[in-house]
Amino acid sequence: MSQPPQPDPITPDPITIEKRGTILIVTPQMSTIEDDELGTLAGAIDQATGPEAGIKLVILDLSRVRTVPSMALGLFVHLANTCKSRQQKLKLAALQPQVRQVFAITQLDRVFVLAPSVEVALQ
Repeated sequence: MSQPPQPDPITPDPITIEKRGTILIVTPQMSTIEDDELGTLAGAIDQATGPEAGIKLVILDLSRVRTVPSMALGLFVHLANTCKSRQQKLKLAALQPQVRQVFAITQLDRVFVLAPSVEVALQ
């Protein structure tokens, strides 16, 4: 006797994007941004912040991210350059202590605006 097929478990979107007027809040939903997810993250942000989107501020909420591989750091630098070329501000928010430490060691904390929370980044 065979059992009926079970529905696939629902997996959350790897990235949540919220638009508040001219502000875009991007939240990766994973603890480690793997190489294959970098392309998804970059594409989602690029599509949502295109020149015609009217976005002035991009907040990358890293509250769920616990590990940042070097490829992700490169993506963040690329994202900062893209935002700058579009006259958009980029802020990184809610970094976990170990992620903040990576930014300090690499001195990227001097390159990016780091906010303790999304609420503070909105100010």
